[in-house]
Amino acid sequence: MKVRLLISILLFLLVSINGYAGSITFNHGENVKVKLQDAVYPQLLSFSPEFAYSNSTRYHLSESDFHFYLLTLNNSKYYLWIKDTNTDFEIEVSNPEMEEDNIVIVSIDQWQSGELNTPNSDLEKINAIDVYYALALDSLNKLATTDDTYSAEIDHKVIVWDHRSAKRLFNFSIEYFTQQFEEGLIYFSPAYALYWQLMYKLYYQYFHTNAFKGLTKMEMKSKIEDDFQNPESRLLVFHHFFRKGLPLLELEENYQLFRKDLSNREIKLAQSLIQNQKIKETSFNSNIDFIFGIDIDGAMEGYVARDSSQKQTVLVFWSIWNKDMATEFNLLADLKRDYNTKYNFVHICIDAYETPEKSKSFIYQNRVGGYHLMPEQSNAFRKSKYKKEFKIRDLPFYLIMDNEGEIIQTEAIPLMISDRLEEKLKMASTKK
Repeated sequence: MKVRLLISILLFLLVSINGYAGSITFNHGENVKVKLQDAVYPQLLSFSPEFAYSNSTRYHLSESDFHFYLLTLNNSKYYLWIKDTNTDFEIEVSNPEMEEDNIVIVSIDQWQSGELNTPNSDLEKINAIDVYYALALDSLNKLATTDDTYSAEIDHKVIVWDHRSAKRLFNFSIEYFTQQFEEGLIYFSPAYALYWQLMYKLYYQYFHTNAFKGLTKMEMKSKIEDDFQNPESRLLVFHHFFRKGLPLLELEENYQLFRKDLSNREIKLAQSLIQNQKIKETSFNSNIDFIFGIDIDGAMEGYVARDSSQKQTVLVFWSIWNKDMATEFNLLADLKRDYNTKYNFVHICIDAYETPEKSKSFIYQNRVGGYHLMPEQSNAFRKSKYKKEFKIRDLPFYLIMDNEGEIIQTEAIPLMISDRLEEKLKMASTKK
């Protein structure tokens, strides 16, 4: 009896140390794939199953303030909410939708309709918040695509704002979408996060483009907190320091600097982002080659003459003094993986003549795969036909060149602001 009691105590202590709080098992057919992700940041945080068999998949539920997930069963998506995480649940995926005291599974369509009928008041509130911000996003997108006052340009289905239109749309959104909600719940609304990420883009990347110039990271955090009220400022601070495209070293530095200020959920999200970036950089085979030439025009003529790959080429004009290039090249790495069979990438550092060793070091440290041209003449860029013909002023600047050396597309908007370059790559890659 004493031995059994001792074993029970040890098991209880082991469970307490590991934070065990129940499990959820999905019973399914052999051809059904189950995926469980964070509802707000599904691309950032996916959960690994404890067991995955041909007919069932089991997830461990760790202790947390709130359990709200995106559940994917093959191509069908649902939101999953769990109240009592000390329970072991079993779900038959043939009929996954359910509403009980301790668990709710609802299809995305029903969630977005705003007609959620659940016994849990917190989930109803989150649904109301999410529907509100989803409608706000829809209204802003329609305004940006139908009214020239709020949109500078729509090219390849991507909206691009100028300084004035970004300011107008931001002010419009602040005036008409200012409803206050319960702070403890808004962070679990997917639409709320997307809405304020759009506000970040409008305010800092299009409107106040030099807002963080010359500031330390702690000063950047303080500025965001001065510009926006809590709780929005908290989400914007997290988004600024842990957004897509930041290189691994910067993410790790930000994590060490701000960890004490992060919630448990934000810590998990940041750790997942860092781990994903580590995997990405480890798996990326960055073949780095250099094109030698005193000037740009002559070097590129030689490149076109020697190239026998029949691929099109993306020319990337950049500057070593642009502090955002590490983020830009990190985002560009994703496009290189997706389009490596269609394009070669040639990176032209316009001021490499000033600090050639620093330029090379930057390329290797950031694993910038592809061809690199570092012209030796100080006036090489100023004299180049590319600068004159395409009026290149802002960097980075992209040119898409066919396999005969003719420029067929240009793009001046950085990847960290818009995905318009990707749309142009898609279009150009279909042309013969």
